[in-house]
Amino acid sequence: MEDFQTRQTLLERIKVQHDEKSWEDFVHYYRHYIYIICRRMNLPHHDSEEIVQQVLVKLWEKLPEFDLDSRKRFRGWLCTVTGNCVKDYIRKQKSLQKKHEAVTDEKCPLQKASLPDIEAIAEKEWQNYVASLALEKVKKNFSKQVFTIFEELNKGRSRMEVAEEHKLPPNTISVYKKRVVAALCSEIRRLEEELS
Repeated sequence: MEDFQTRQTLLERIKVQHDEKSWEDFVHYYRHYIYIICRRMNLPHHDSEEIVQQVLVKLWEKLPEFDLDSRKRFRGWLCTVTGNCVKDYIRKQKSLQKKHEAVTDEKCPLQKASLPDIEAIAEKEWQNYVASLALEKVKKNFSKQVFTIFEELNKGRSRMEVAEEHKLPPNTISVYKKRVVAALCSEIRRLEEELS
């Protein structure tokens, strides 16, 4: 897969050309994020997968109308579309439950899916999602030893413990961590600009 396209370029390609490669890139970057939002809204896996498909279909239909030049952020719009699909799905499930109860005269407990504040969920999950994407990207740029040292330090191990285990000077351990952190911060900033 190509490296990340800029958000606007990718959205423009989908909007104007509707080419399969652009759509594959879009789905690659956003599908899992949509799924995470659905799961955080207390929906089970299969329901979340169904809603992800609904959201992607709606996005495919509506992206040609999306105004890239407006002050509206794409991620905010994506969040709104996802939230509306979840609400529609829950309404439909409640309606089916009522029909089932009317026909069978037995109570069918609807899975209780509360609708917490989708914007708060989406923002928190976006930060986690971008950090994960950045970590995977940055990991490829460092040796296994350097990245292992970074992970060990992030798990709370002391610099001295890690230095002793890897038979390296403590200052080298600090330098390795600083390099990974700098690369990670840079990648997060880049992804935020390109995908938000």
